[in-house]
Amino acid sequence: MSSVIEIYDPAMCCSTGVCGSEIDETLADFANDLKWLKGKGIEVKRFNLGQEPEAFKSNEHVLSRLQKEGSDILPIIIVNNQVTSEATYPDRNQLCEWLDLSTAENVNGNSANTTLNSLTKSVISGDSVSMSVLFHQAKDAGIELNSIVQALQEGINQRHNVTGELVQTANALLGAAGGRCAAGSGCC
Repeated sequence: MSSVIEIYDPAMCCSTGVCGSEIDETLADFANDLKWLKGKGIEVKRFNLGQEPEAFKSNEHVLSRLQKEGSDILPIIIVNNQVTSEATYPDRNQLCEWLDLSTAENVNGNSANTTLNSLTKSVISGDSVSMSVLFHQAKDAGIELNSIVQALQEGINQRHNVTGELVQTANALLGAAGGRCAAGSGCC
């Protein structure tokens, strides 16, 4: 049986709240997380108080909480018919915990290690386009930021080592002695 997550949002201008000139980063991240969950086969049902009041009336718990606490209790998050959160939007790690999902699995089915290794290689090769794409893939896949930073730093360190070796070889070819730069080599 597939998992189901229901979100009862406060009244917003659109179904996700991600519109207008000033976008709320929390809502944008949450919308991306829900898209990611759908890609994992999770059924996502999202209701906006301003646009779908009947959904709020038809759920006894949601209606009861609204009558007691007012709209400040929203959003109410229900996973597999159990209330998991009120008054705040969860992050991806919380969603994965509630749904028994791994955050380290890449959306495309690749392992986190494959994505992180590719990210490191893109830094080493100086491919900023691939680096940007892989960075966002890793983030969207729920890979922890510390792991992403570590992959980037490893690439930077290796790129620095390669650059250092190239400078040494260039200086040797230009006749610089003992770690000093050759005149005009541009290393200083």
